[in-house]
Amino acid sequence: MIKFIKKFILFFFIFNFCSFSYAEDKIGYIDLDFILSQSNASKSLFKQLKDIETIYLEDFKNKEKKLKDDENKILSSKNILSNEDYLKKVSIFKKDLSNYQTKKKDIINNFNIKRNNEIMRFIKLISPLINEFMTKNSIGILIEKKNIFIAKSNYDITNSILEIIDQEIKQFKILNE
Repeated sequence: MIKFIKKFILFFFIFNFCSFSYAEDKIGYIDLDFILSQSNASKSLFKQLKDIETIYLEDFKNKEKKLKDDENKILSSKNILSNEDYLKKVSIFKKDLSNYQTKKKDIINNFNIKRNNEIMRFIKLISPLINEFMTKNSIGILIEKKNIFIAKSNYDITNSILEIIDQEIKQFKILNE
C-alpha cells in the first residue's frame, strides 16, 4: 500500500509540475555569407572595393619600382661617390623606404576599416528588410546558418531574403570620406 501511495504521489507531481507548451514560435535561419556574396547590391559593393584595392596595389607597385630603381642607382654609384656622400644617400633612401612602408601600412589599415564599415553599413541597410520579412511571416527567432548543426531546409529563408534585397536595393554606393 505504501508503494502505491508513493507511486501515486510521484505520478501526481510529475503531471502537475510538468507544463506542456503548445505555442509555436517560428524559427528561421539565414546564410548571411551567401547574401553578402550573391545579392546584386553586395556584388556592387565588393566590385567597388576591389576597384579601390586595385588602384592602391597599382600605386604600391609603382612606388616600389621607383624605390628599387633608386636603390640600384645608389648601389651603382657606390664606387664613384665619396664614402660620406654614399652614406648620406643610403640614409636618405632608408628614410624614404621607411616613410613608404609607414604610409603603405596606414593606407592598408584605412582601407580595411573602410571595407568593414561599408559591409556593416550594408548589413544595417538590409536589416529592416529582414525584420519586415520576419514580421510578415511571424518568425520569432532568426539564426545564422553557420551556427546550426542540423535543421530542416524549410526553415531556411535565405533565398526569400535575397529576392527581397535584390528587389529593394538595386545598387550600393560606397561613401566617399
